[in-house]
Amino acid sequence: MGVNPKGKRKLEFSGRIYYWNVEQDAEDYGRINLSIVSEDKKLIVSYHVGQSNNDTRPFIVVKGIEFGGLENHSRKGWVRIQTPIWNDNIVTPSLVRTIIEWCLFRKDQLTFVDWEGNLI
Repeated sequence: MGVNPKGKRKLEFSGRIYYWNVEQDAEDYGRINLSIVSEDKKLIVSYHVGQSNNDTRPFIVVKGIEFGGLENHSRKGWVRIQTPIWNDNIVTPSLVRTIIEWCLFRKDQLTFVDWEGNLI
């Protein structure tokens, strides 16, 4: 079953289709989240918008099975991984493309964090 595109923006990158949207998450202290999902639902990530303004390193929540560098990690459920610092005050298709590219790129070293961004 594919992704329901209602209320989402569509982005094509490297021959694949991704859907993304930005919305307030009532279950997460009202934070604004950018959600990105591939059409085949292998890449699913969530990113809190505005993390570049914080003193701590930003992180992304990996919910899907596809993520560069996680292929050999055994895991159950979601994981949170530190990201580069992106200019994330305004979400644009360019930022979404940058995040997708970073997620798919193979990383030798991943830094895992808890739900507050503290190192694990």
